[in-house]
Amino acid sequence: MQNPLNTVIIWQHVPSSAVSELRLRPRRRTITVEWRSGHYSTHAVRRRDMLRLLDPRQSVGQWVNRFALS
Repeated sequence: MQNPLNTVIIWQHVPSSAVSELRLRPRRRTITVEWRSGHYSTHAVRRRDMLRLLDPRQSVGQWVNRFALS
C-alpha cells in the first residue's frame, strides 16, 4: 500500500483569478503555484494548512495569500 504522503496532488483549473495550478507535496511540505501570469513559485506550507484546502468553501487565492505567501 502506498503512503499517501508520497503522493503529489495536482489541482488544475483552480477557481481563482490569480492561481492557475496548485501542486501539493505533503511529504516535502511544499506547494508549487503556477500563476495565471505563467510564473511558478514554490513555498513551504504546514501539512495541517494543506488540509484546509479540502473544505469546498475555502478560497484558493485567499489560502495561498494566508499560508504560502505570509
